[in-house]
Amino acid sequence: MNLICPACKKEYPNGLETARHVMGTGDKKHRDWLASEGENYGDLLVLQATNPGNASYMVVANLIEKAQKK
Repeated sequence: MNLICPACKKEYPNGLETARHVMGTGDKKHRDWLASEGENYGDLLVLQATNPGNASYMVVANLIEKAQKK
């Protein structure tokens, strides 16, 4: 099942790839969407840099998957 970026409507094969797109793009549209979901882009970057694995990507992937169900 492909997922659609809630900020720009681009399609990706899964939540993790969509999360990488959101975090990698980091423009105002994507940061605003994260803020609307209660997350701070800067805090997520710090989380990603200071924790092993894909910690912030998993947080964003969960948000994206929930947004698809709305």
